[in-house]
Amino acid sequence: ATVSVLYWRREEARKGRKEREGNMSHTILLCQPTKQKSSRIYADYESLSEALDGVCHMYETRLKQENPRATDIRYDIADLLHFVDSLTDISFMVFDKPSNVYKPFGRDWVKNKVYSHLKKQAC
Repeated sequence: ATVSVLYWRREEARKGRKEREGNMSHTILLCQPTKQKSSRIYADYESLSEALDGVCHMYETRLKQENPRATDIRYDIADLLHFVDSLTDISFMVFDKPSNVYKPFGRDWVKNKVYSHLKKQAC
């Protein structure tokens, strides 16, 4: 009986995690790469995970622009986080289903989430 209770609790914890992750789904990325207001961009994604991949893609695009002849470009997470710091502004608006509103998150939150996201992918 103890084993099944522990199993049930683990399953409930997993279910709760999935529900929490599912509650924050649609994400809007707001970014201003340079000080020029005309550089402001936005992109929307179906999930937070996709938005975090979008930040990585932005950096990879910049690397390709800076190194057009390179066939293999490598970078580490410190380079990516430095890129995020170099942006004039970056923030996410993440939809929270229970409250039916978008919640704003700034640069430090984005950096922490990017780090966690890539760490999970590496495992």
